[in-house]
Amino acid sequence: MALPLPRSLRARMLLSVLVPALLFVGAIVGLASFAARSALEDEIGMRLQDTAATAAATLPTGLVARFSPDKTRTQQNLRARLARVAEVSAARRVFLVTPDGRSIADTAADAPPPGEPDRELAQDRFELDRVAKGETAASVLYTGLDGVRYKRGYAPVVHEGAVVAVLGVEGRAANYAALDALQRYLVALGALALAALAALVILFSRALTAPLARLAKASARIGAGDLDAPIAVRGGAVEIGQLARTMDEMRDALLRRAREMQLMLGGIAHEVRNPLGGMKLFVGLLAEDLAERPDEAEMLGRIQRELDTLERVVEEFLAYARQAPLDTGPVALAELCGEVAGLVELSIEAPPANAPPLRADREQLRRLLLNLARNAQQAGASTVTVARTAEGFTVADDGPGLPPDVAERAFEAFYTTREKGTGLGLALCRKIAEAHGGRIALADAPAGARFVISLPG
Repeated sequence: MALPLPRSLRARMLLSVLVPALLFVGAIVGLASFAARSALEDEIGMRLQDTAATAAATLPTGLVARFSPDKTRTQQNLRARLARVAEVSAARRVFLVTPDGRSIADTAADAPPPGEPDRELAQDRFELDRVAKGETAASVLYTGLDGVRYKRGYAPVVHEGAVVAVLGVEGRAANYAALDALQRYLVALGALALAALAALVILFSRALTAPLARLAKASARIGAGDLDAPIAVRGGAVEIGQLARTMDEMRDALLRRAREMQLMLGGIAHEVRNPLGGMKLFVGLLAEDLAERPDEAEMLGRIQRELDTLERVVEEFLAYARQAPLDTGPVALAELCGEVAGLVELSIEAPPANAPPLRADREQLRRLLLNLARNAQQAGASTVTVARTAEGFTVADDGPGLPPDVAERAFEAFYTTREKGTGLGLALCRKIAEAHGGRIALADAPAGARFVISLPG
């Protein structure tokens, strides 16, 4: 299973640099500590082996060979010799045992009685076997009950070509305190190097990501329809500057295309509105002449309704394509609902007159509310309820609501389920909300459709 990576570029850069650096520094510190410990342990072991070999050479081997536990004087003599070796070598303990590990003489106060097995040497069985073959050996480093590290060196005591005893010298590994201090110093130095590296990575990643963040904001402005502000990104790598120039060329091309489309739509609207106005005028005149001829008047009424539909379609296309700047100010939602109520054939329940005003473009917010009310009317609703919320306001109706498949695409431009619909009503509502920096969404409702409009400020 792949490990999850952080989402931000800065975190990924930090992770990609610090993880290998941490492994590298850890390996260096570990290898350095291991090498130093191994060298120190070998040096201590060789010194203790040499001390043990020198002391074994000075012992009366015949006396050692004839030792038995009941010979108290011999045991005292050997103990005195071992005590002098301990004093000269500053050893913690010097002892003499048989090749199979039974005590002969020992300088330790808690040493086992002569002839008894020395249980502390059980862990050094391998080294004792080597010494029994005539070799010198050193034990592994171990920690005593006092928390201090110790090590033992062994040498054979040879009499007439045979190993008759093993002499052991136990010494304190005093230099390990300095080695521990060195290890702590290396760890602190490694941590300091990692901290400095992290600071450099953060500095460089900030220099890289800051221009990218500005490009992201510029892209968001373009996506929201703001094509007038040029994209100017200072600093950053050459590739980021090239990307900024490419995005600015794209913005400029979109701006030219949008202006050309607005001019084209304006021209089309002008060419359509002129004959449309003439037709509505003549239809009105004919309606007066046919007032007493109901059959012809009914047909003329159908023509009038079709002309009204065509006029509304032209208005919706123009409204959707227009890029008018916002003229924001305080807008009383109750007052706006009263204006919209006179333009639709349903009841609008407005919020209280003392509800906090919205900060928005009054004309665009009026169009948003009118579009939602018209949609509700066309869906068969009789009442629309507008309520003020902390984030903006809600618009709910008592109509049949929207099926799930229609709700998913409700805000798409040109998507409609009505035969004579343009599919621009809700798309224009979304465009108006986003132009204000807000959003519009469908919310769950017990009945009908409920729209939640969020506006900043």
